[in-house]
Amino acid sequence: MGRTSFAGLVLLPLFYLIPAVILYFTVKLAVKHAIRELKNENIL
Repeated sequence: MGRTSFAGLVLLPLFYLIPAVILYFTVKLAVKHAIRELKNENIL
């Protein structure tokens, strides 16, 4: 029973947290790059 609660409380959130953090920084970098491109083309 101890292993089940450890896996449920610690490992399961990590399976959602790590991809969420990677996705957050990927989207952030893409938006930053897109804004820079728009500024270079004098659209913004």
